Parts: sequence; structure tokens; C-alpha cells
Amino acid sequence: NTYFTGNKREIIRFKNTFNLKVLIVYPNLICSTKKIYKKNKRFTQSRSKINFDTSSKKKLIKLLKNEKNDLEEIVVKTYPIIGKIIHLIASQKGCYFARLTGSGSACIGIFSNTKRANNAKILIKQKFPKFWLTVSKTI
Repeated sequence: NTYFTGNKREIIRFKNTFNLKVLIVYPNLICSTKKIYKKNKRFTQSRSKINFDTSSKKKLIKLLKNEKNDLEEIVVKTYPIIGKIIHLIASQKGCYFARLTGSGSACIGIFSNTKRANNAKILIKQKFPKFWLTVSKTI
């Protein structure tokens, strides 16, 4: 497994594979990356050295949960539906955390198991039938 950090020269390879379950929700909304970056005034400084403890799934989830997408706040202000999607995903049973992917507009939730991710998919699809949704896993 590979994790790309904010530092273009640093790629971290994980020894363990954790097979995380991922719900992806795409609201058929195109976020202009240029527009989002132009509006964003705050960027987290890259850390020169990141200590990744990936010895267990629990530690990896905690690490990822504490990471931040600097663009999420501005995307939610620009497209409020994105914030609703993230909160809806996060409120589902078995969801460890939810967030925006990159500059949007797809949102993801990391789930404890496939059944819970699929249950969340069904519920969200009922609420938003025109959205594209899928359940996947990390490899």
C-alpha cells in the first residue's frame, strides 16, 4: 500500500494491507479546481517528517481521521450540498470518518465492513437517487 504525502518527494509504502471499505458518493456536480484553489487562503504546512504507525488497522484509521483536506471548507461554502453529503455519510452506522476527495466533488466514507457501507449506500441512494454511488475497498 502506498500513501502520498503533501511532500512531492515522499511516498510511504505500508507493509500491512488493511482492506478498508470505502463508500464513494459523486453528486454529479463538477467543482472547478481552479475556482476552489483561488478561493482558498489557508494551506496546512507540509510536515518535514511524518511518523506513520500503521501497525494496526485501528492506528491507521486514527491517523487518517486526524488528517485534513484544506479545500473541504471552501468547497462546502461554495457547494453546501457537499457538506450535507459528508455529514450524511459520517452519520451512518459503521462509518469511521467521511470527507471530500481532493477539490471535490466526490465524497468518501471509510466503513468498518462491507455490509455497513452497502447499507449506507442504499440509504443515501434513496435520499439522492440521481447521485452515483459505489462501495469499494483499498488494495
